[in-house]
Amino acid sequence: MLFSVRLKNNIKEVWMKSIFKIACIIIVVFFAGALVSEPVWVPAKINGQKGDIVLSPGTPGEMISDLIAIIGCYWSHSGMVIDNGETIRHNTMYMSEIEQLKDGCGIPYMLDPDGLSNGLPGILSQDVDTAYNGENPDGGTNFTLAGGVLLMPTDANEAAYRQYLELAADKLIYVVGYYRVNAYADMFQLEYLNYLVKGVGNHCSGTCWYANYFAGKEMNVATIPPYLVDQCANSLYESVKQEVEDQVGCGAIFAPDVAEDIANQVTNTFGFDRSDDTSDYWRSYVGTLTAHANAPDHLLLNSFTNPLGQNPGIQTEDSSYYGKVVPVEYTDGYYVGDDDDDDSGGCG
Repeated sequence: MLFSVRLKNNIKEVWMKSIFKIACIIIVVFFAGALVSEPVWVPAKINGQKGDIVLSPGTPGEMISDLIAIIGCYWSHSGMVIDNGETIRHNTMYMSEIEQLKDGCGIPYMLDPDGLSNGLPGILSQDVDTAYNGENPDGGTNFTLAGGVLLMPTDANEAAYRQYLELAADKLIYVVGYYRVNAYADMFQLEYLNYLVKGVGNHCSGTCWYANYFAGKEMNVATIPPYLVDQCANSLYESVKQEVEDQVGCGAIFAPDVAEDIANQVTNTFGFDRSDDTSDYWRSYVGTLTAHANAPDHLLLNSFTNPLGQNPGIQTEDSSYYGKVVPVEYTDGYYVGDDDDDDSGGCG
């Protein structure tokens, strides 16, 4: 009997040691596998936090850049950081993707009115690599790094204001809308909806304004007097006319009025949302039109001087959480855990 008990104890001891060895082997294999796992990709990012606004300059000679320069503005596009600096949400429109209505000879005579009035893609989110480096359908990038800036709270207000900016970003993540050319004349066109509705949307800086508005902060809105609206309309007309002439080329022989018609159509949409009108209607009425809308520079404090030496900002410390302007710093994406690659990021 004693022998039997000892035998059972020996068997049990051997079995327990075996189980312990197997467990140790499993643990070693698990951690060894972790050590040789695939490297982890760290996405590109900029030095903005959730809720900060990104301003991007245009190029002199481009349609929007020339238009906003008339009212003393420098930056031509804007968006909002919606995470830790890896993603920007913004509102844009690709003119090249608007359908051209053509005659029997294949010569365009106008743009699709619905596509012109309700521009796509509208409000969208892009990782910063795509936003700054990816070519859009119009042949450029949505954001430009050189000359780009971030609007954020001052250091003294950072702790108090960040929660409100994060809420604004959350509101913008939810909301969906078209890009509205007419929002340059009347910015009050966006609603708190997460689906597309014709006639509901905004332009880039108007969308950033609404993100704050939906979060409870009503920023100031610029008032553009008729004489400046008239200059902007004429600048827009000439820019569109030249662009159409360049595209049509010798085809203009068969449709000599096409450039004027499409330029009229875009300008009528800008001032009066008459996207199906190719007449010069706008010329008779734009001189009496007062616009209520913000260009990107209007999101700045009124004390800030832009690179053109102008002070177009209309915000005050009471109307805005954004009291600090810093240059955009871009860090390339990189791999972590790949011994064969350089895992350091680059700044631009």
